[in-house]
Amino acid sequence: MLPDFQWVPQNTTWSRWKPVIRCALAAWICGLLFIISKTENAMGQASFLILVASFISPPNDPFMAVLERELLIMLFVAATWAWACLGIKLADLARTQHVPNASLAAIITAQYIEAAPAIILGIFVFIGSAVLLYIKARMGPGPFLFASIFGCICLDITLTTAGLFPYPYYMIGKVIAIPLAMHSTVALVVSALAFPSSISAQFTDRLQASVAPLITGLELHRNLLRTPTDSPDFSTKGIIAAVNQADGSLANLAAAARLLKIDIIYSRFGPSDFEELHKLMRRLVVRSNGMTVYFTLLDPTRERFPMTPAPSGPQTPVTTTPSTHPRLRYGKSDPQARSHSHHRHSAPCSESRSQKHDNLLHNSLLHLAISRNPKPEHAVGVFESNRYLNLESMHLSHPDSVQTTARITKLLDESADELIGGCAEALKGVHTWMGQVREGRWDFWSSKMEKTRDLDTKIKKYEEMKNKLEDTLQRFRYEKRHKVLDPYRPAFDPNHVASMSDEEMIPHRYLFDCYVYQYHLLQFAIIVVNMLAEIVRLEKLRKEASLWTPAQPIRKLLFWSRWEASEHMEKFDDEDPDVIQGVEPEWLDDLGTPKRRDPDALPPRNVFESMMNHIYKTAVAMRGGNTLFAIKAAVLTVLLCIPSFLKSSGSFAYSHKFVWAVFMGQLTISRFRGDTAFGFVARIISTFFGGLAGLVMWYISAGNGHGNPYGLAAVFAVCFPFFFFARLYWPGPPMTNLIFFVTAALVVGYSYQDTHLLIPASPGWGFSVFWRRFVLVTIGVFGAFIFSFLPPSTTIRYHQRACLATSSTELGAIYCSIVSYANDPNRNDDDTQRIMLSLLAIRSKLKRSIVLRTNVIYEFSFRGKWPIERYHKLLEIQVDAGFLLSHLMSVVERLEPAWARAFLRRTRLLDANFQGDVLAVITMVSNSLRSGQPLPQITPCPLLDRFMARHHGLNVIHQESDDDFGLPRTLTMDTLQNEQYLIFSVGVATTFAIITRLDRLMIAAKDLVGEQYHIHGVGLWMGKNSGIGIGSRTSTMRLPQEV
Repeated sequence: MLPDFQWVPQNTTWSRWKPVIRCALAAWICGLLFIISKTENAMGQASFLILVASFISPPNDPFMAVLERELLIMLFVAATWAWACLGIKLADLARTQHVPNASLAAIITAQYIEAAPAIILGIFVFIGSAVLLYIKARMGPGPFLFASIFGCICLDITLTTAGLFPYPYYMIGKVIAIPLAMHSTVALVVSALAFPSSISAQFTDRLQASVAPLITGLELHRNLLRTPTDSPDFSTKGIIAAVNQADGSLANLAAAARLLKIDIIYSRFGPSDFEELHKLMRRLVVRSNGMTVYFTLLDPTRERFPMTPAPSGPQTPVTTTPSTHPRLRYGKSDPQARSHSHHRHSAPCSESRSQKHDNLLHNSLLHLAISRNPKPEHAVGVFESNRYLNLESMHLSHPDSVQTTARITKLLDESADELIGGCAEALKGVHTWMGQVREGRWDFWSSKMEKTRDLDTKIKKYEEMKNKLEDTLQRFRYEKRHKVLDPYRPAFDPNHVASMSDEEMIPHRYLFDCYVYQYHLLQFAIIVVNMLAEIVRLEKLRKEASLWTPAQPIRKLLFWSRWEASEHMEKFDDEDPDVIQGVEPEWLDDLGTPKRRDPDALPPRNVFESMMNHIYKTAVAMRGGNTLFAIKAAVLTVLLCIPSFLKSSGSFAYSHKFVWAVFMGQLTISRFRGDTAFGFVARIISTFFGGLAGLVMWYISAGNGHGNPYGLAAVFAVCFPFFFFARLYWPGPPMTNLIFFVTAALVVGYSYQDTHLLIPASPGWGFSVFWRRFVLVTIGVFGAFIFSFLPPSTTIRYHQRACLATSSTELGAIYCSIVSYANDPNRNDDDTQRIMLSLLAIRSKLKRSIVLRTNVIYEFSFRGKWPIERYHKLLEIQVDAGFLLSHLMSVVERLEPAWARAFLRRTRLLDANFQGDVLAVITMVSNSLRSGQPLPQITPCPLLDRFMARHHGLNVIHQESDDDFGLPRTLTMDTLQNEQYLIFSVGVATTFAIITRLDRLMIAAKDLVGEQYHIHGVGLWMGKNSGIGIGSRTSTMRLPQEV
């Protein structure tokens, strides 16, 4: 099958057809109400809106989600109608000519239009549109989106029509409100009766969908660890894809969890019973990502620092005799090598190997310079690149890395294979249970004894599954995981006699890398055990089905924060780059004391100054992106309404339904120019083909006549199931999808309405409706397209930079929160949940930005091509950093106080000088991305230089440290086998990875915005200990040696 239609067979399951049938049935009932003469007359001149609403707001979601959406739609329409009534009243007060008994034929000639009432109505259109579009932009994708759309439709139709009447005609809004109210009623009734779905069912389905890729990932882990590391088949792409799929499902899972507390369901398990499983699922996905970190740490040469040398020729990296830091060695003939002082001695061949390594880096660097830097661009990151070359040659190279990697990976496979298989089998059981949670609710014919027997069998099954996994976990925890210590045992065995054939002990980083994998696998298994324990607890606790009512008042549906996750966030363009859905703003104020200050004024001293301060802040907020967009869109709306407010064109505008052009232009314009340009193209295309579909439906049902109600009902019954299948599952742009079906409904609806209702200034039927609709939509969207170029004009390019800047800032805030948590003796479990939720929200935001940048190709630029690869590199680094911060949080919450202090000491996370450099890097990157200003050529990067200032090797406490925190200074095998040592090692390796990501983030940002502040000669010489000193950054330097 063609790739464009792969979505069809993927959605042909019964579970996917049920919402399609529900939506088609609701739309068909709305079609019957539209066709029946009495109900059509009751709805009035805008009765076709019941068909339009059926496609804009179909009841495809669970009942409570449909209730939330329909309540908001009716609330917005009612509020907009009330606002329009106020405008009509004030316009009538300004009117000089009042004719209460004017005929409708005279009214539609526009002879009663006056300037003053028209201006007042225009002001109300401006304010109402600005408020509705501000809400639409500020709240983003969510329940307020369609409510804002219908509010705009009500506002435009009511106020543009009211100007024609020489008296206050308040009932105009009724013709909009009644069809929408009837649609909402039908949607709610059908949602409750036809294949009803609950939030709990949706949540467990999504929970099950999150588990499935993790099972696949575990099976791929087993296969990959058995594959030789030097084999071409040794690739992590499949594992990473599975983990990303599971991580991507968490956003939709959070959107479903938002309404769990107000769900209504008849079941054994209540909506709140799944909250613990939701928490465990989030942790499980993060741990699955942690297992993939091992493969990035496996060979540091696979993930090179992104060098960018000077165009005139890169400097040759410094070739030095390896210091005492790159590797942990034990001599073979020296008896003192058996002591655990961990002194290193350079082998005679080390220098030549280092030189060879430098030559390889030099050649690859030169190749990178030619390929990455076209002539018009100057190189960036030369200072950091040169310093990183020396760090790599001295600290990150090992002459036998290929053999060592193969050996250590084989040992890791031997230690972990049984537990990985046990976790995969247990997750399959969890996956099965989630698919069966709603079974047996309606089997009233079964005896109580039979139900009890089945329940006991089920409980026994999951208890056995849990016990089996616990046994496997215990064997791994206390026996098998020590397998990776085999290469290190000779150095700690007092009975072992050294010989010339002995291999030197491999560097400690290989052990730390294995510990990273083992730690995350261990935590993964513990979470799976906890999941099984929770399943057993729920099975024992909930033995009988009962009716679960909302735990929160229904009125909570009307209060929704823009910070909350919502359905289909990734599909719509209106998203604020300065807001991360799922992160409450107060969560980021962890440190308490640091607060932003006003550089132009001291804090208010009295009530008057406080009041003026609030007024000033309100005025400043008016300059925000959402506010400026709302004002600009409101101005466009008023301009498009002008033909309806002029006496010379009012009749023409009313007769040809110019209001279509008004709200199409109003809803096409977006905050970002590329989205508006895409809307311009997409709406014209979808309107054309949607109109053709409507024409086919109309002429099939009517033939040569003026509309046959039975034929139209039959056409609706045949077409709607296929229409809604495409409406719900077609993977294309949602607005293109929506406008296609809305146009088809409008053509059919107007054609039938105009042949069965006596309407003044009818646009006709069939082709007459189609061409008018197409021309007016083209006028409206073209106006929006032209208006998008006028200031203030914002581009998707800026949106991407602003989004990356926002996520950088909040990653920095979370980093500080984690370090504070690690150093806090009085830890709060709520902080852990908030940090984990915030990191999930940031990752979801970054991944949605990939979808949102699709329309950047519609932003025409004659300055050059948009550097999408550079933006994507920044995004990838930030996603990695978000995961690594999650891993760091997991580590610090499991470290005992003494080990936590030792960890903070070793990683310098409480070193004010080092942390100052880290936070300076985060701040510089964030500010430069937001402003587009270049970064300094000389920065604190590479941070890894100072992170590796003191070498510890396998030791917990540096031998020169004064305080040992009660931990052993002399390393023994018992210490290496200690689980706290494993967690400690994982924390060190994770912090190392975070620091390298910050260094990469700086270079990636420089690659995007460039550099400034050049100082000639700085960074051309690298001292022997340039990567070691913790004092001044301008350490003793020497000229690079020739290679």
